[in-house]
Amino acid sequence: MGFMRLSIFSLIAAAIVCVAANAGEPTTAAGMQLAWFQSRTIFHSGLRGTHTIALTFDDGPNAYTGAVLDALKANNVKATFFIVGKMAKAHPEMLARIAAEGHLLGNHSATHPELTSKFDDDPNLLIQQLREVNNEIAPLMKQSDVLFFRAPYGYWRSAHAAILNADPILRNYTGPVYWDIGGDMILHDGYVMSSADWSCWKHKLSAHVCAKGYLREIRRNDGGVVLMHCIHKESGDLVAEVVPPLLQEGYKFIRLDQDPEYKQYETPTTTPAVAAAAPLQSAPIVFAQALK
Repeated sequence: MGFMRLSIFSLIAAAIVCVAANAGEPTTAAGMQLAWFQSRTIFHSGLRGTHTIALTFDDGPNAYTGAVLDALKANNVKATFFIVGKMAKAHPEMLARIAAEGHLLGNHSATHPELTSKFDDDPNLLIQQLREVNNEIAPLMKQSDVLFFRAPYGYWRSAHAAILNADPILRNYTGPVYWDIGGDMILHDGYVMSSADWSCWKHKLSAHVCAKGYLREIRRNDGGVVLMHCIHKESGDLVAEVVPPLLQEGYKFIRLDQDPEYKQYETPTTTPAVAAAAPLQSAPIVFAQALK
Protein backbone atom coordinates (compact mmCIF):
# COMPACT_ATOMS: atom_id res chain seq x y z
CA MET A 1 0.00 0.00 0.00
CA GLY A 2 2.83 2.37 0.88
CA PHE A 3 4.53 1.75 -2.46
CA MET A 4 1.28 2.47 -4.33
CA ARG A 5 0.88 5.77 -2.51
CA LEU A 6 4.46 6.72 -3.28
CA SER A 7 3.87 5.98 -6.96
CA ILE A 8 0.78 8.20 -7.03
CA PHE A 9 2.60 11.10 -5.47
CA SER A 10 5.54 10.52 -7.79
CA LEU A 11 3.21 10.93 -10.74
CA ILE A 12 1.89 14.19 -9.32
CA ALA A 13 5.43 15.47 -8.83
CA ALA A 14 6.35 14.35 -12.34
CA ALA A 15 3.51 16.40 -13.76
CA ILE A 16 4.75 19.49 -11.90
CA VAL A 17 8.32 18.98 -13.10
CA CYS A 18 7.09 18.40 -16.66
CA VAL A 19 5.23 21.71 -16.64
CA ALA A 20 8.38 23.45 -15.43
CA ALA A 21 10.49 21.88 -18.17
CA ASN A 22 8.00 22.81 -20.86
CA ALA A 23 7.84 26.38 -19.61
CA GLY A 24 11.62 26.65 -19.76
CA GLU A 25 11.84 28.02 -16.23
CA PRO A 26 11.24 26.86 -12.63
CA THR A 27 7.62 26.25 -11.71
CA THR A 28 5.86 28.98 -9.76
CA ALA A 29 2.53 28.88 -7.98
CA ALA A 30 0.90 31.84 -6.26
CA GLY A 31 4.10 33.77 -6.91
CA MET A 32 6.24 31.21 -5.05
CA GLN A 33 9.12 29.40 -6.70
CA LEU A 34 9.11 25.61 -6.50
CA ALA A 35 12.78 24.68 -6.69
CA TRP A 36 12.84 20.90 -6.57
CA PHE A 37 14.99 18.31 -8.34
CA GLN A 38 15.12 19.12 -12.03
CA SER A 39 14.13 16.62 -14.70
CA ARG A 40 17.31 17.54 -16.57
CA THR A 41 20.85 17.95 -15.27
CA ILE A 42 21.78 21.57 -14.56
CA PHE A 43 24.74 22.01 -16.88
CA HIS A 44 24.93 25.80 -17.03
CA SER A 45 26.75 27.31 -14.04
CA GLY A 46 26.92 30.87 -15.35
CA LEU A 47 30.53 31.19 -14.17
CA ARG A 48 32.27 30.98 -17.53
CA GLY A 49 33.62 34.36 -18.55
CA THR A 50 33.26 35.76 -15.02
CA HIS A 51 36.82 35.20 -13.71
CA THR A 52 35.18 33.19 -10.91
CA ILE A 53 35.93 29.64 -9.81
CA ALA A 54 33.86 27.17 -7.78
CA LEU A 55 36.06 24.26 -6.73
CA THR A 56 34.10 21.06 -6.12
CA PHE A 57 35.52 17.84 -4.70
CA ASP A 58 33.73 14.52 -5.19
CA ASP A 59 33.76 11.08 -3.54
CA GLY A 60 35.18 11.88 -0.09
CA PRO A 61 36.03 12.10 2.62
CA ASN A 62 38.96 9.84 3.35
CA ALA A 63 42.45 10.06 4.86
CA TYR A 64 43.76 12.12 1.90
CA THR A 65 41.07 14.78 2.25
CA GLY A 66 43.04 16.45 5.04
CA ALA A 67 45.78 17.50 2.60
CA VAL A 68 43.15 19.12 0.36
CA LEU A 69 41.75 21.01 3.33
CA ASP A 70 45.24 22.11 4.32
CA ALA A 71 45.88 23.53 0.84
CA LEU A 72 42.54 25.34 0.76
CA LYS A 73 43.10 26.78 4.24
CA ALA A 74 46.60 27.98 3.34
CA ASN A 75 45.09 29.99 0.48
CA ASN A 76 41.93 31.08 2.34
CA VAL A 77 39.67 29.43 -0.27
CA LYS A 78 36.26 27.87 0.38
CA ALA A 79 34.94 25.01 -1.75
CA THR A 80 32.10 22.50 -2.06
CA PHE A 81 32.54 18.83 -1.16
CA PHE A 82 30.14 16.26 -2.61
CA ILE A 83 30.00 13.54 0.01
CA VAL A 84 29.59 9.79 -0.47
CA GLY A 85 27.72 8.26 2.45
CA LYS A 86 29.89 5.20 3.00
CA MET A 87 32.97 7.43 3.07
CA ALA A 88 31.36 9.81 5.57
CA LYS A 89 30.57 6.91 7.89
CA ALA A 90 34.15 5.66 7.66
CA HIS A 91 35.70 9.12 8.25
CA PRO A 92 33.31 11.15 10.45
CA GLU A 93 36.08 13.31 11.86
CA MET A 94 37.12 14.42 8.37
CA LEU A 95 33.52 15.16 7.44
CA ALA A 96 33.20 17.34 10.53
CA ARG A 97 36.42 19.15 9.67
CA ILE A 98 35.17 20.01 6.17
CA ALA A 99 32.11 21.69 7.63
CA ALA A 100 34.00 23.32 10.51
CA GLU A 101 36.39 25.02 8.08
CA GLY A 102 33.57 26.69 6.22
CA HIS A 103 33.17 24.50 3.17
CA LEU A 104 29.78 23.49 1.78
CA LEU A 105 28.69 19.86 2.06
CA GLY A 106 26.87 18.34 -0.92
CA ASN A 107 25.16 15.00 -1.53
CA HIS A 108 26.80 12.50 -3.90
CA SER A 109 24.83 9.34 -2.98
CA ALA A 110 25.45 6.66 -0.38
CA THR A 111 27.46 4.15 -2.43
CA HIS A 112 28.25 6.01 -5.70
CA PRO A 113 26.22 3.81 -8.07
CA GLU A 114 25.28 4.64 -11.63
CA LEU A 115 21.67 5.71 -11.21
CA THR A 116 20.11 3.48 -13.86
CA SER A 117 16.48 2.52 -14.45
CA LYS A 118 16.56 0.03 -11.58
CA PHE A 119 16.31 3.01 -9.24
CA ASP A 120 13.09 4.01 -10.96
CA ASP A 121 11.73 0.47 -10.72
CA ASP A 122 12.36 0.50 -6.96
CA PRO A 123 12.04 4.16 -5.84
CA ASN A 124 13.08 3.32 -2.28
CA LEU A 125 16.58 2.46 -3.50
CA LEU A 126 16.96 5.95 -4.94
CA ILE A 127 15.48 7.65 -1.88
CA GLN A 128 17.79 5.67 0.37
CA GLN A 129 20.87 6.64 -1.65
CA LEU A 130 20.26 10.32 -0.91
CA ARG A 131 18.65 10.04 2.52
CA GLU A 132 21.68 8.23 3.96
CA VAL A 133 23.99 11.07 2.92
CA ASN A 134 21.55 13.73 4.06
CA ASN A 135 21.47 12.11 7.50
CA GLU A 136 25.26 12.45 7.67
CA ILE A 137 25.66 16.01 6.41
CA ALA A 138 22.51 17.82 7.60
CA PRO A 139 23.53 17.94 11.29
CA LEU A 140 26.79 19.66 10.29
CA MET A 141 25.24 22.30 8.04
CA LYS A 142 23.98 25.74 8.95
CA GLN A 143 20.29 26.41 8.51
CA SER A 144 21.13 28.92 5.77
CA ASP A 145 23.24 26.43 3.77
CA VAL A 146 21.81 25.32 0.44
CA LEU A 147 21.47 21.60 -0.26
CA PHE A 148 23.09 20.47 -3.53
CA PHE A 149 23.14 17.08 -5.24
CA ARG A 150 25.53 15.81 -7.90
CA ALA A 151 24.74 12.47 -9.54
CA PRO A 152 27.53 9.85 -9.56
CA TYR A 153 29.27 9.86 -12.95
CA GLY A 154 26.89 12.70 -13.88
CA TYR A 155 24.30 10.06 -14.84
CA TRP A 156 20.68 11.21 -14.42
CA ARG A 157 17.24 10.11 -15.59
CA SER A 158 14.24 12.42 -15.68
CA ALA A 159 12.16 9.87 -13.75
CA HIS A 160 14.47 10.32 -10.75
CA ALA A 161 13.20 13.86 -10.21
CA ALA A 162 9.59 12.81 -9.66
CA ILE A 163 10.61 10.14 -7.14
CA LEU A 164 12.81 12.48 -5.10
CA ASN A 165 10.35 15.37 -5.24
CA ALA A 166 7.80 13.15 -3.49
CA ASP A 167 10.09 13.05 -0.45
CA PRO A 168 9.47 15.94 2.00
CA ILE A 169 13.18 16.22 2.85
CA LEU A 170 14.96 15.46 -0.41
CA ARG A 171 12.83 17.80 -2.52
CA ASN A 172 14.72 20.65 -0.85
CA TYR A 173 17.87 19.80 -2.82
CA THR A 174 19.12 21.81 -5.78
CA GLY A 175 20.28 19.58 -8.57
CA PRO A 176 21.58 17.57 -10.08
CA VAL A 177 24.45 19.97 -10.78
CA TYR A 178 27.23 19.28 -13.26
CA TRP A 179 30.61 20.94 -13.86
CA ASP A 180 32.39 23.08 -16.47
CA ILE A 181 36.01 22.06 -16.04
CA GLY A 182 37.83 18.85 -15.15
CA GLY A 183 35.78 16.23 -16.93
CA ASP A 184 38.32 15.23 -19.59
CA MET A 185 42.06 14.94 -20.07
CA ILE A 186 43.12 16.23 -23.49
CA LEU A 187 46.68 16.00 -24.81
CA HIS A 188 47.81 18.01 -27.86
CA ASP A 189 51.33 18.13 -29.26
CA GLY A 190 52.76 17.02 -25.93
CA TYR A 191 50.79 19.57 -23.91
CA VAL A 192 48.10 18.76 -21.36
CA MET A 193 45.32 21.07 -22.55
CA SER A 194 42.78 19.96 -19.95
CA SER A 195 42.84 17.54 -17.04
CA ALA A 196 40.66 15.14 -15.12
CA ASP A 197 42.50 14.36 -11.91
CA TRP A 198 41.55 10.67 -11.76
CA SER A 199 42.84 10.25 -15.32
CA CYS A 200 46.05 12.10 -14.47
CA TRP A 201 46.78 9.63 -11.69
CA LYS A 202 45.83 6.69 -13.90
CA HIS A 203 48.42 7.85 -16.44
CA LYS A 204 50.94 8.51 -13.66
CA LEU A 205 51.19 12.24 -14.27
CA SER A 206 52.54 14.42 -11.49
CA ALA A 207 50.36 16.95 -9.70
CA HIS A 208 52.43 19.70 -11.35
CA VAL A 209 51.69 18.45 -14.87
CA CYS A 210 48.05 17.69 -14.08
CA ALA A 211 47.63 21.23 -12.74
CA LYS A 212 48.75 22.65 -16.09
CA GLY A 213 45.75 21.04 -17.76
CA TYR A 214 43.36 22.47 -15.19
CA LEU A 215 44.90 25.93 -15.42
CA ARG A 216 44.79 25.99 -19.22
CA GLU A 217 41.12 24.96 -19.30
CA ILE A 218 40.18 27.44 -16.58
CA ARG A 219 41.92 30.28 -18.42
CA ARG A 220 40.29 29.35 -21.74
CA ASN A 221 36.87 29.50 -20.08
CA ASP A 222 37.76 32.37 -17.74
CA GLY A 223 36.06 30.62 -14.85
CA GLY A 224 33.59 27.85 -14.09
CA VAL A 225 32.69 25.00 -11.77
CA VAL A 226 35.77 22.80 -11.43
CA LEU A 227 35.53 19.06 -10.81
CA MET A 228 38.20 17.44 -8.66
CA HIS A 229 38.37 14.60 -6.15
CA CYS A 230 39.69 14.65 -2.60
CA ILE A 231 40.48 10.97 -2.13
CA HIS A 232 43.86 10.46 -3.81
CA LYS A 233 47.32 10.88 -2.37
CA GLU A 234 48.05 13.53 -5.03
CA SER A 235 44.85 15.51 -4.36
CA GLY A 236 46.34 17.97 -1.89
CA ASP A 237 49.36 18.69 -4.08
CA LEU A 238 47.07 19.33 -7.06
CA VAL A 239 45.11 21.97 -5.15
CA ALA A 240 48.36 23.56 -3.98
CA GLU A 241 49.49 23.79 -7.63
CA VAL A 242 46.21 25.11 -9.07
CA VAL A 243 44.97 27.69 -6.57
CA PRO A 244 47.91 30.12 -6.03
CA PRO A 245 48.41 31.05 -9.72
CA LEU A 246 44.69 31.75 -10.10
CA LEU A 247 44.65 33.93 -7.00
CA GLN A 248 47.59 35.89 -8.41
CA GLU A 249 45.60 36.38 -11.62
CA GLY A 250 42.69 37.80 -9.68
CA TYR A 251 40.28 34.88 -9.86
CA LYS A 252 37.52 34.83 -7.25
CA PHE A 253 36.73 31.54 -5.49
CA ILE A 254 33.19 30.76 -4.30
CA ARG A 255 31.07 27.93 -2.91
CA LEU A 256 28.22 26.68 -5.09
CA ASP A 257 25.66 28.44 -2.92
CA GLN A 258 27.29 31.73 -3.92
CA ASP A 259 26.74 31.08 -7.64
CA PRO A 260 23.99 33.48 -8.84
CA GLU A 261 22.94 31.13 -11.65
CA TYR A 262 21.84 28.45 -9.18
CA LYS A 263 19.65 30.79 -7.14
CA GLN A 264 16.68 30.14 -9.43
CA TYR A 265 16.76 26.46 -8.43
CA GLU A 266 16.97 26.96 -4.66
CA THR A 267 14.11 26.20 -2.31
CA PRO A 268 12.70 29.43 -0.84
CA THR A 269 13.79 29.98 2.75
CA THR A 270 10.76 32.00 3.85
CA THR A 271 8.10 29.48 2.83
CA PRO A 272 8.58 25.72 2.36
CA ALA A 273 8.66 24.69 -1.29
CA VAL A 274 5.93 22.12 -0.58
CA ALA A 275 3.37 24.76 0.42
CA ALA A 276 1.79 24.90 -3.02
CA ALA A 277 1.44 21.12 -3.19
CA ALA A 278 0.12 20.19 0.24
CA PRO A 279 -0.81 16.56 -0.56
CA LEU A 280 2.85 15.78 -1.30
CA GLN A 281 3.91 16.98 2.12
CA SER A 282 2.26 14.04 3.87
CA ALA A 283 3.21 11.42 1.31
CA PRO A 284 4.37 8.27 3.14
CA ILE A 285 7.88 7.12 2.31
CA VAL A 286 8.63 3.40 2.32
CA PHE A 287 12.19 2.41 3.08
CA ALA A 288 13.86 -0.67 1.66
CA GLN A 289 16.31 -2.79 3.61
CA ALA A 290 19.62 -0.96 4.12
CA LEU A 291 22.26 -1.50 1.46
CA LYS A 292 25.37 -3.33 2.53
